Amino acid sequence: MGWSWVTTYPVDVTAAREPAVPSVLAFDDAVRRVRDGGGRLTTARRQLLEDLNAAGGRVTAEGLAERHPDIDLATIYRSLSHFEEVGVIEHVHLGHGPAAYRWAGVPTIAAVCADCGIVTDIPAAELDGLAERLSDEYGLRLELGHFALSVRCSRCVTSGV
Repeated sequence: MGWSWVTTYPVDVTAAREPAVPSVLAFDDAVRRVRDGGGRLTTARRQLLEDLNAAGGRVTAEGLAERHPDIDLATIYRSLSHFEEVGVIEHVHLGHGPAAYRWAGVPTIAAVCADCGIVTDIPAAELDGLAERLSDEYGLRLELGHFALSVRCSRCVTSGV
């Protein structure tokens, strides 16, 4: 069963859309990584992998649990943890809610509007100049991906919110 809509975080704010850059991680590669990483590929794990691959955006563990009431939430979290360990998915914190997970391989950074909560994925390469300046001028290494950038979207800026 495919996703007719994508449960993303924050709910009812982030519009589901196709990723700007197709994933470089094929489903068969993900299955191989799960197995090579010491994990069994149970029916539940296969279902979760299929959903994560088909989602086209971020999903929460709770969203997956809603889609799969027959899979215990603890099993979902353990599976997500293993998938992340072996490089199949990545998670990001978009604010004060639960972590959001997505298929690995798309080099983007989440930017969350501090006013309306809409999430925009921007190419990670857009921050290369900043990363270089931080390194050169301050000796700092920019670590992106785990936390979203806090921004104001053009709609909120123009509406004066």
